[in-house]
Amino acid sequence: MDATRPDAVEPPLDADAAPLETDGTPLKADVTPPETEVPPEEPGASNRAVPPRQSSQPGVGEAIGGLRAAFMRMIDAHVALLRAELAVTGKELGIIVGLALAAFVIAVLTGILLYVGSFLFLGQWLFGSMGWGIIHGTLLGACLIGFVAIDLAGGKVRPYAIGALVGLVVTIVLSLLLITNVGNESAEWAARIFGDQVPDGDLPVSSDWVPTLIGLVIGALVLAVVAAIAGWRAKLRGNRLVGTVLVAAAAGGLVGAIYASTRYDAPDGVVGLAIAIGLITWIVVGALLAKHAGFDTEARYANLKPRASMASFGETKDFLMEEFERQKKGFLSR
Repeated sequence: MDATRPDAVEPPLDADAAPLETDGTPLKADVTPPETEVPPEEPGASNRAVPPRQSSQPGVGEAIGGLRAAFMRMIDAHVALLRAELAVTGKELGIIVGLALAAFVIAVLTGILLYVGSFLFLGQWLFGSMGWGIIHGTLLGACLIGFVAIDLAGGKVRPYAIGALVGLVVTIVLSLLLITNVGNESAEWAARIFGDQVPDGDLPVSSDWVPTLIGLVIGALVLAVVAAIAGWRAKLRGNRLVGTVLVAAAAGGLVGAIYASTRYDAPDGVVGLAIAIGLITWIVVGALLAKHAGFDTEARYANLKPRASMASFGETKDFLMEEFERQKKGFLSR
């Protein structure tokens, strides 16, 4: 129907009629079923059977296993990091130790060079020969080692130090005697007087040997008297005293013979010889004095033994044994 026509009348709308398409055909009904409303839960409906739900969370065992695996992974990571750091630390520590060891070795070599070089220089400068420097350096090292040896043996180092003073006195006196050639001149003077008193040809030896014989006799007598006095004060009796005197007499005779028959014209070499003899005297006299003072090795190393701990342990042991016996008697008396 044309709506532009004036006589066109629109048909009445029927509420129950189906809607039409534009061409006049009825519209298709929407067949989508309406949403069903869930009735409200009635009181007492909690007793109804509800189907079990599938939970996505793990159980207790799985949770513990996962936690353990995570903990182990964390520990492994820390261990790996520690190993890496220790590798770097070990490398740096090796470098540090190597450098320190090299410095120590160089310091030791430098000390040896200074010690040996100084004695060689002084020997050449003061005494005209580096040989004296070698001898003096060796003897001085032996003298210093004597302090350590006596202390480790449980002896007293003070008597050994007195030996150093004796050696110093011997060095000074011997230097003066050798430089002045008193022994040689005295022996030659005595030989001339003795030769004037004895007719020619009556001496059993050559006149050149007379100073040597005079020095031998005087040296033997002097040292024999000194040894006899020292042995008597040391309470030596019988064969021990006689043997000591004979040994001293032989040594004195040898020294006296050499001293009386030799003239020293170079004072530097004489002083070097006196210093060597003085160092030897220090070692010998110091050792004898330390021996006379006595050695106590047990007292020297007494502090190495844990006496207090051992005594405390013994007291604790006695207490426990007494307590055990007391408890044992109390148990048996029930």
